[in-house]
Amino acid sequence: MKQILKKIITYYYNGKFRTKLFIIFGLAAILPMLLFIGVSMVVNENALSKEVNEAMTSNLAQIVERTNMNLEIYANMLYQMYQDEELVENINIILSESQNKAVAYNRIIKKLKQYDTVESGIRCISVICTNGQSVVYDVETDSAVDNLWRNFNDLRMTTPYRDTEGEPGMVLTPTMLFKENAGYSHYLHISKRIFDLDDLEKGSIATIVISIDAKDVDSLCNPAEKSKKSGYNFIISKDKTVICYPFQEYVGRKLGDGETIEEFVKQTALFENKNIAINVCEDMRTGWIFYNAYNKDYILREVRRVQVIFILLGMMTLGAATMAILLLTRQLNHSVGRIVEGMKEVQEGNLETQVAVQYDDEIGTIASSFNIMTGKIKDLIGKIKEVTQQQKDAEIRALEAQINPHFLYNTLDSINWMAIEHEEYEISKMLRNLGIILRYSVGKSNAIVKVEEMCDWMDKYISLQKMRFDDVFTYEITVSEECRSRLIHKLLIQPFIENAIIHGFKEIEGGGRLRIDIQTSESGEALLITIEDNGKGMSKELVQSYNDVEWAICDDGSSIGLHNAFSRMYMYYGEKASWKITSIEGMGTLIMLKLPIL
Repeated sequence: MKQILKKIITYYYNGKFRTKLFIIFGLAAILPMLLFIGVSMVVNENALSKEVNEAMTSNLAQIVERTNMNLEIYANMLYQMYQDEELVENINIILSESQNKAVAYNRIIKKLKQYDTVESGIRCISVICTNGQSVVYDVETDSAVDNLWRNFNDLRMTTPYRDTEGEPGMVLTPTMLFKENAGYSHYLHISKRIFDLDDLEKGSIATIVISIDAKDVDSLCNPAEKSKKSGYNFIISKDKTVICYPFQEYVGRKLGDGETIEEFVKQTALFENKNIAINVCEDMRTGWIFYNAYNKDYILREVRRVQVIFILLGMMTLGAATMAILLLTRQLNHSVGRIVEGMKEVQEGNLETQVAVQYDDEIGTIASSFNIMTGKIKDLIGKIKEVTQQQKDAEIRALEAQINPHFLYNTLDSINWMAIEHEEYEISKMLRNLGIILRYSVGKSNAIVKVEEMCDWMDKYISLQKMRFDDVFTYEITVSEECRSRLIHKLLIQPFIENAIIHGFKEIEGGGRLRIDIQTSESGEALLITIEDNGKGMSKELVQSYNDVEWAICDDGSSIGLHNAFSRMYMYYGEKASWKITSIEGMGTLIMLKLPIL
């Protein structure tokens, strides 16, 4: 029995792909197709629900932005009034014992009318003085007497005025309900205390209150052209006061303790007896919480309709697949043969995976060809890496050749002994320092050294330059402790220092300052190197050119200046390195380098 089973298995694995396909399709095609349809339905519905929620949340974020932009208009107007000297002057007249109070009152009304024409959503603007006198201009009634606050004797007792007490900035008061002849209206208020900037010691002299129709905010949340079936947006403050809502009777209401948003929405009969979903977006600037409620069944209705169609198409596909398999298997051998030929042509490509060859069918042939191809590719990759490294080494050696001081070092050593013989010890000291500098430079310029070692060499190099230029400049090198043991490419920043000394301090008689500062970034992942001088500076055009990476690293090999330095930096670190040059002609230059820590 085992032998028979083994022969059957062997026959299956060694059989033609056409035979395998018929067996697999007959045993396993229908069930996977049904499972696929079922899983796809669930996954698609969940995915679409997620996308709808993301879209609703994104829409809420846009509503938040629009609302803030709208409120920002009112806030800017409020700050303009706060800084209006004429308005402050007339308020002071009303607070005083002057005989011109009536004139000042009329001037304030005129000023409020001017501001009231800026934005259409304003119902009225009120100036509430600290002595209890108030000046109110109502846009709807075009009156200072018949206004929104007609039922309040002392506006200092109103919520917007009380909310500003002790608050130096702008205050946003949630929606308030007002009873008017036509019924009830809802308004929110933006308030700010106003001060006499010429006499701040007497404190606030009045409070400005801008009253805004809540319908203006509601129109931002629920535009008129939006389909109400797709969902509603509403706003609730942090203290659970309803700012705006599709049903006006709930505006200004405060949610009860422990009452959830879902319970509140269902209680208000919004999408009554429907499968609803709620999204939320909190605005940190206003402290308001924006909600979106939508009917999931309505939104996903088209998906479910598509799912039914998808099931029917799936069943039709199974029937069609049975017929198509007959035609497919006739062409299978030819197709597999073409795939094998195609893979042989791609044997010079970039693949590293090895496939085990177990059987002699067409797939086994593909695997064998694949293994041959990947073997050749590995060899090719190794050769390319070797050639690339050789090319890079050649470029580095070419850069080293530009600054190789061997012949100078040997000559200086001879001159040093001649100076000692003639008792020129100061000259001998300079020659020794120069010899140390040159010996440091003899080694590979792309070698990696500690920052501490580089700074020691840099100190000797700058001191020698200082002697050379007759002490026309001073210098300071600052290195943080955590940087000293870090590694950096040798001679990398030398061209920047040389450029600052030779070009920056050229033709000056004294007072030059050179500062080098090395520290790590806040993240600890990069070295920050600053080279600053108060020399001649560079032109604006030259600064812009050096800040252009493509231009800065264009080194033609004719010099070892900044082009060479930027070219080496880009070669060592690639795009991980960055720099920025700022300079003012006649005042100095600041070069900031950022290098990844090795």
